Amino acid sequence: MKGTIQSSYKLYFKRKEDISLKHQRENKAEGKSEVTENDSKKSFETDPTLKELGFTLKDKCSRLRQEETKYSDDGILNSVHPLSSLMNISFYADVIKEAPELQIDFKDSLAKIATTFNRVFINLKDHENANHQISELLVENFFLVARTLALAIEARDPYTGGHSDRVFRISAEIGRRCNLSPLEQMYLEGGALLHDVGKIAIRDGVLLKPGPLTDMEYKEMQLHTIFGAQIVKRLSCLQGCVDVVLLHHERIDGYGYPYGLKGNEIPLAARITSVVDAYDAMTTNRIYRKALSHEQGIEEIIRNSGTQFDSEIVKVFVKWWEENFQTASITKKEIHR
Repeated sequence: MKGTIQSSYKLYFKRKEDISLKHQRENKAEGKSEVTENDSKKSFETDPTLKELGFTLKDKCSRLRQEETKYSDDGILNSVHPLSSLMNISFYADVIKEAPELQIDFKDSLAKIATTFNRVFINLKDHENANHQISELLVENFFLVARTLALAIEARDPYTGGHSDRVFRISAEIGRRCNLSPLEQMYLEGGALLHDVGKIAIRDGVLLKPGPLTDMEYKEMQLHTIFGAQIVKRLSCLQGCVDVVLLHHERIDGYGYPYGLKGNEIPLAARITSVVDAYDAMTTNRIYRKALSHEQGIEEIIRNSGTQFDSEIVKVFVKWWEENFQTASITKKEIHR
């Protein structure tokens, strides 16, 4: 592109020079004076050569913008990914039998699908049951993908090992106590698993820093919510989890990030995850500090009720905590294994 523009400019100045010499010769033949500096200044519309060059560059830039659109977020989500045209799926399907390790994860699922469709064709009365089994497979795939991404970030940051899984299990319990709809519950659980996935895009010097972060480093760390949402949005099956991933650091008082939402502007699933995430982060060891006790952790949650956290969710969380840490037989070790 750069070479094309330079060539166009060279062509323009050459033609400009030729036209100027021609005008000088004509003026001399007619006895006219040389064109002054002010007279020689021509607008874009009155200079044919410049106008032609402008149209050429405008056309090239327009085509470049169209190409860039294919690789933008919306382009990736709404059109065929560029790599798909490079994949000879039919060719690889013919040789898949030679790679049995690729069939392990989906072998049982494929058997269920085959059995299900076989039953549908034999007996149409089983249609509803077959649809339910197919839905089960979709849910199974949903959680498989979510857990795989969660493992990726925990492999990157060993100090948060088990964090995503604990946030998932506790959030699931709090969600059931808050009477979420089944679909909201599923997206809460998936989002809780994925809430920190954006940290995979944070550089090691910030993510693994053993001391306090500077203001600039803290702002960079805050970007993990946006990075995570961008990752999750690219997987259609997980798009219902975007709210939790993007908004679990918003605060009820409006001083959270990334958008400064407040109160009920923050989705319920994100408000639940916010409480659980903070509690687990405070009560586990991190590279930059020692863990608080579980008693200190719950005190901090209560102290920030109504400002950082939704007070109604805090009430539900405190009741869960009391049952599990004071009266129930489930020990701290079992919950935070």
